[in-house]
Amino acid sequence: MATTQKTKLALWISTLALILACVPALGIGTPGVATVDPNTIGTFIAQTVNAASTQTAAVMPSSTLTPSVTPTRPTETPSPTFTSTVIFILPSATFTFTPLPTSTSTNASLGGSGSSSDNYACQVTRVDPPNGSTFDPRDDFDVFWTVRNIGQQRWDRTDVDYVYSSGSKIHKVSGYDLEENVRVGNSIELGVDMVAPKDEGTYSTVWIMRVGSREFCPLRFTIVVR
Repeated sequence: MATTQKTKLALWISTLALILACVPALGIGTPGVATVDPNTIGTFIAQTVNAASTQTAAVMPSSTLTPSVTPTRPTETPSPTFTSTVIFILPSATFTFTPLPTSTSTNASLGGSGSSSDNYACQVTRVDPPNGSTFDPRDDFDVFWTVRNIGQQRWDRTDVDYVYSSGSKIHKVSGYDLEENVRVGNSIELGVDMVAPKDEGTYSTVWIMRVGSREFCPLRFTIVVR
């Protein structure tokens, strides 16, 4: 807008200058034409310039600037910083060994004396006939193991029995009950009815004492058939 007013002002001044340049020529030698008073022209120019200045000043922006509001940056409250702590757990230099449970099928060596901390354990003190005895084919015979109760529990005849476990099946009956109760420290004879096989060779069989699902006291016997 200010540039447009300045342009108009310059155009008016140029126009007046052109008029002034033509005035002397018009007044010289031309009869009947009134002479233009130079003072009148100067007054007209001054009035024109003043009017243009007034209009220019009206459209010009005020030199006094309204101060702009300076934005204030919000103060940020710093969040707490967490420091992670790493804890290393090192293995202890002390090693703990857990002992294996003691079997309850302890069988002391033949002919020796001993005791056991198990509830049920035995010691085989005699086998009749001895292991390695010779038989003819189809011989009928009985074998007896004399066993001693070296455990911590009495052998109750209604709870404890002895049965075939593994090896050659040279028996006639596969299991028996005890004939009597056996207190700790006492012995009993366990007999099995057997028959020698028809073929020559060496045969071994294993029987076991049992109370409930617990087995103890393996009873071994070997014969030779000729």
